[in-house]
Amino acid sequence: MFEIAIINSPSPPGKTSNKDSMGGFGQLYPALAPPFPPLDLPYLAAYLAEAGLHPHILDAVAERFTPDQLTTAITKRVPKCDLLLLRTSLPTIDFDLEVAATLKRAFPGVRLGLFGPVVPSLQARIRTDRSLDFAIQGEPDAVIAELAGGKDPKTIPGLLWRSGDGWIDTGERAFERDLDKLPFPRWDLMPIENYEIPKSSTSGRVPFLPMLTSRGCPYGCSYCPYPIGQGLKWRFRSPGNVVDEMQHLVERYGVRHILFRDPMFSLNQKRVLEICDAIVARGIKVDWKCETRVDCLDPETIAAMAKAGCKGINFGVESTDPVIQKGVHRKPILPPEFTEKVELCRRHGISTFAFFIVGLPGDNVETILDSIEFGVGLRASWIQFTVATPFKGTPLHEWASSRGAITPDFYKIVSAHEGSIGNEHLEPADIQRLHRFARFLQNHLLNRHGILKNERRSGFLYRNARGLADWASLLVARTSVAWARRHFHRTVRLRSPVPAPSS
Repeated sequence: MFEIAIINSPSPPGKTSNKDSMGGFGQLYPALAPPFPPLDLPYLAAYLAEAGLHPHILDAVAERFTPDQLTTAITKRVPKCDLLLLRTSLPTIDFDLEVAATLKRAFPGVRLGLFGPVVPSLQARIRTDRSLDFAIQGEPDAVIAELAGGKDPKTIPGLLWRSGDGWIDTGERAFERDLDKLPFPRWDLMPIENYEIPKSSTSGRVPFLPMLTSRGCPYGCSYCPYPIGQGLKWRFRSPGNVVDEMQHLVERYGVRHILFRDPMFSLNQKRVLEICDAIVARGIKVDWKCETRVDCLDPETIAAMAKAGCKGINFGVESTDPVIQKGVHRKPILPPEFTEKVELCRRHGISTFAFFIVGLPGDNVETILDSIEFGVGLRASWIQFTVATPFKGTPLHEWASSRGAITPDFYKIVSAHEGSIGNEHLEPADIQRLHRFARFLQNHLLNRHGILKNERRSGFLYRNARGLADWASLLVARTSVAWARRHFHRTVRLRSPVPAPSS
């Protein structure tokens, strides 16, 4: 039987890699951060098993393997390996290629490939490597099945294939459109006991797994990696297929919390209502959270989601200024709609997580502070301020490189929480200062490092203590924003105009 090792590459030293974050482009977190499972590993394993192959998964991040320990584990678990597949991401690509070199030395006769949504954007870097035999451009499932099945690599769309000292690019492969055809992910091949749900989703060690009910996002915001890795076409699973998997996770794995990883869970609200109705009709008892846009949430949808077990909704605000939203190709949502939907969720017992981005094109001191002030007053359950980050492959990357803020081949990004490219109005250092202020409010006042933020506790004394903490945090945060307006207007000077590239 054809033996395939699917590997979540080890974290770089001193970090924890979350390759599922940022639309699969990945981010790095501190060394002790809980590991999060990349969904494409168990999906790929399920597809290959259905094709008659024998996949194994080694999650070196969850098992805290070094490259040498990974080599030992492969030798023990897959002694007759025919194919090695290494999952990569934007911030780990250089370290992943070091891991690839280690694996190639240990298994010189085994074909070694790289996959992940960032591969098409990192072709130039990948072509300089001497260890890889191939890389997969796009969704890996069918590509690997055809390759393992003996098909001529040069005829398989979606491959970057080494040929002598050069590479053959077989071109793009169309995304799978019928997601109901895909088998359920093979979580039995992964160390699911090692995964811990993020604190902003629930508290304590609750058995959880992620799910994907749709892929792609038609909005195409210029800073977002999702359209790059999953496409602009929204592809979705049928309600029955979604609820079948939910029931499977609950009954097979004892899951008590599901985290939907769709870029746009409620793009079709009729579909969401059908999912919720089926959950209730089958009597499935599981908490779940999702991510979407608030303008794709009607009161009827929110009520149905709450009844079906929804405990949290994540959504992007990014900026409260509609001009800035339009400037990054984001369909504008005005502040009153965010306020209305957050309050509606609160009434239904659904927590909310609001995302903001500091330093987008067009941002200035006033617009950034307006967004921060709105975030304070929004009273979402959780809040996050990231900084505008030029992920390789996104239009924001092209915008930044065209203005000389980065080089065209720049890709070394750790996370959306570090660094700044600057913009037309603000120097990078000033955006970093504004972001640090926003992060101070986020961590110490609004999120309070999770103190008195336990969503699973509802006792009278706890509720009152939390309410008092919320009130005090809000008061201090508002006072801090008032101070910040005076301070930053006094200390930040607009940068000299940066010319737009000539046409």
